[in-house]
Amino acid sequence: MARDLWNSKELAWQLFRRDVSQRYRQSVLGILWVLVPPLVTTGIFVFLNSHKILNIEPTDIPYPVYVMLGTLLWQIFSESVLAPLQAFNACVPIMTKINMPREAPILAGMGQVLFYASVQFLPALGIMIWSGVPLGPAILLAPLAILILMIQGMAVGLFLVPVGGLFRDINEGASLALKLAFFLTPIVYPPPKEWPWSLLVSLNPVAPILQGARDILTKGTLNDPITFWLISGGSLVALLLALIFYRLAIPVVLERMGA
Repeated sequence: MARDLWNSKELAWQLFRRDVSQRYRQSVLGILWVLVPPLVTTGIFVFLNSHKILNIEPTDIPYPVYVMLGTLLWQIFSESVLAPLQAFNACVPIMTKINMPREAPILAGMGQVLFYASVQFLPALGIMIWSGVPLGPAILLAPLAILILMIQGMAVGLFLVPVGGLFRDINEGASLALKLAFFLTPIVYPPPKEWPWSLLVSLNPVAPILQGARDILTKGTLNDPITFWLISGGSLVALLLALIFYRLAIPVVLERMGA
């Protein structure tokens, strides 16, 4: 499996370049459209909170920074879930005709997630500096937490790919579930302390990693390092199992789709 992943890197690079160029080929703003969703989401919640339309408790960092980073981190996770589904479906016509590395579309999809995330974090860093949030040396550990978020999303996406290849309802259902999970994760509000909402957050495996990444970026520390590292280890195991499941299931799925 590791050998096939390594051998598919060149094809994954070509697929990555093709998908990125096609996405913004006839767009006036081009890659700037990547910045629109987090900025709009941040603006909406900051407006609602400042006008007391939403009763959100005070956060330990400036609220615009809290929402901006939370939105960006959640977008990285959600795109990591959807990227394997979208990349696989885009390559199905080719994969059913020729023998190509099955991992190449997945690597290309995750490459897009990394590329767009790096572009989106530029305005986030600007907002942090403008809000007076100090940027300490611990910020260098933030990519590790972001990588764990991607691993979590990729594991979920790989488990969904075989079923999503046969039933397109999975794609729509996954998008809807992610929109619902957005409000069940402390992205635009601090973690609740009252039951049963506190239980929902504690059962959400994404919440500690997202909160940990935000804490590293803004405070340079982890409030709950034990939970963070336990979930990180579980995410790596889940990704390994998902890759094995993907390799076993995809030949059967492609055979049925080709028939």
